[in-house]
Amino acid sequence: MLQNNYYNYSLFFVVLSIIFLGSFLMYSASSPVAFYTYNKSDSYFLFKHFIWLTIGMSVLFIFSFIDCKFLKRHSKMILFLSWFLMLIPIILNIETNSAYRWLKIGNFTIMTTSDFARISIIIFTATFIDKYHQRINDIKILAIKLLPYLFITIGLIVYQPDLSTSIVTSMIIFSLLYIAGLNNKIILGLLSSALLFFVSIIPFFPHMYNRIKYWIYGLNNQSSNSILSLANGGFFGTGIGDSEFKYDNFIPESQTDFVLAVIGEETGFLGIIIIFILFGILFYKGLEVSRFSRDRFFMFLSMGITINIFLYLIINSAYVIGILPTTGLPIPFISYGGSQTIFSLLSVGILINISKMNLKDNRTRYYYGN
Repeated sequence: MLQNNYYNYSLFFVVLSIIFLGSFLMYSASSPVAFYTYNKSDSYFLFKHFIWLTIGMSVLFIFSFIDCKFLKRHSKMILFLSWFLMLIPIILNIETNSAYRWLKIGNFTIMTTSDFARISIIIFTATFIDKYHQRINDIKILAIKLLPYLFITIGLIVYQPDLSTSIVTSMIIFSLLYIAGLNNKIILGLLSSALLFFVSIIPFFPHMYNRIKYWIYGLNNQSSNSILSLANGGFFGTGIGDSEFKYDNFIPESQTDFVLAVIGEETGFLGIIIIFILFGILFYKGLEVSRFSRDRFFMFLSMGITINIFLYLIINSAYVIGILPTTGLPIPFISYGGSQTIFSLLSVGILINISKMNLKDNRTRYYYGN
């Protein structure tokens, strides 16, 4: 029974497998963009990706060994810090691509602030569930102790603007509340209110409004081109480096948003299956960590982290094949990007840490018969 909870090394090696495979494939997808669009070496994105991976792996190891109980003790302060970081680009007018998402020093981007906000609100919600699980359906408790913090977090992310991240963050939090036993009527009310809110503000965000409009009318060239790329790959693919559609910007953002289209063309449906199997194993092990947690806070924290990683994969895959409008959400561990890579690996570090605590708890129960 003890071995069933020992997931720290297995989690690490699954993620490591995704990283190695993803980095190799991301390099192939990004090389034309680096060379022809940015006039850089074809390994430009790979080199920068390795820098972010090195930082991310360092963060993973730190969070896999430190006492993560401080996350529960200081969950509110962590959330307040995420608000402060989101306000800095707005107050200092640090605008990049018509958005205030990035914290920068000069030309160096430190982080995407919404990535930190997302993990912060997951930590805060897990703390709320741990403390008020017996009164989870008390409207007054919900309205005072959780919803204002959630609304402020979502509101700041929307203002950046980052509508996709705000929607995904809401989905994660509502999922945790539903699993925690929140009444179906309350959940339905929250979902209806959130849907009404997001639908009402879409016209104020022209880029998102146009994405949805083009998607509805079948005019989304990004998804159409990615589908052609996937079709060209067939089942076994054209071969690594032999994509025909990654050139001339036919597939936009082939190193980030649409990296899966190039992967599918070069490795075929078989390559996509392998990636989904690896993420499926990661999802299973993440849920196992949650299942065997005796501490309710860590149970819901690990669940939120797991849902977050898998949800990004599903949404990215959905808009690559045209099921959803383009959102700009990357694939964790595979898409190029510093902030999302670091926070994804930080999340895995927390999962590994929780799994080690599960093992320790089970050993204690084994020796003392509790």
